[in-house]
Amino acid sequence: MTRLAAGALSLELRPELGGAVGAFRLARADGPFDLMRPLSVPAGRASDALYAGMFPMLPFANCIRDNRFGFAGRDYAVKPNMAGARLNYHGSGWQSPWSVARADERSAELLLTAGRVDDVYAFEGRQVFTLDADGLTVETEVTNRGERTMPFSFGQHPWFPTRGRVLTRFTATRFWHEDEAGHADRLLPILLDADFTALRAPPSEYRNVCYAGWERRAEIVWPDAGVLLDLSADPVFGHLMFHVPPGGQPVFCLEPQSNAPCGFDGLEQGRIAAGVHILAPGASVAGTLRFSVRTNPN
Repeated sequence: MTRLAAGALSLELRPELGGAVGAFRLARADGPFDLMRPLSVPAGRASDALYAGMFPMLPFANCIRDNRFGFAGRDYAVKPNMAGARLNYHGSGWQSPWSVARADERSAELLLTAGRVDDVYAFEGRQVFTLDADGLTVETEVTNRGERTMPFSFGQHPWFPTRGRVLTRFTATRFWHEDEAGHADRLLPILLDADFTALRAPPSEYRNVCYAGWERRAEIVWPDAGVLLDLSADPVFGHLMFHVPPGGQPVFCLEPQSNAPCGFDGLEQGRIAAGVHILAPGASVAGTLRFSVRTNPN
């Protein structure tokens, strides 16, 4: 574990566990307040980044339709990467051990130097975490280390605890409808029950919605605790995934990512969807997120 500290904030990183965040906390007089879900592995389960506070999504974010895509005259297929899942979700960066390239009290750089997804992708991942007294900055980068030009996408997957009562808000223009197979099939106007322009509680039931045209800013507020987390993103993160897992778990996710689900659709016809980056060997794409913390917000 690599630990950073600044003011009342602390960050625990788990490089060996997919380069994940193990804890992001605010110290308070009444005890530590978790701003992201702390790593907690259920009894009888192996450690997994799925139980952490945040993990990187690369060399692609979300899923590929039927795990297959065509590009530049070739067909590619990836395998499912979770037990019981039909699709490969978020590539393999979160399932691979990372290393600490450098670290001090307030900053750490993590590297994934030999990332692979089956025989389709060879890539390198880089994350830089910088903590200050007002918040956390996270830079994420993915580099094509393969021999061919390939499509890439990326993002981060934070989990936020409800802690009994939580509110969130963000503004977007449309959202992607998800079919029964988990594929995005069409863009729709935002319906009332999917509109978070004003502060409101996340639903308690399963939700998995990708928003397009979001303003790259979201707020998470724990009103009873007087804590606000302000998430802002670089323009490269043009989509926001809103996820509430099934089973009544006390968490929800706001996932900034470059692409929409099934973003590799149309590549075989030369159509490149928003947020899909065509990287030549050695080329990279990167973006930065900021998690600003405020207490007793007005």
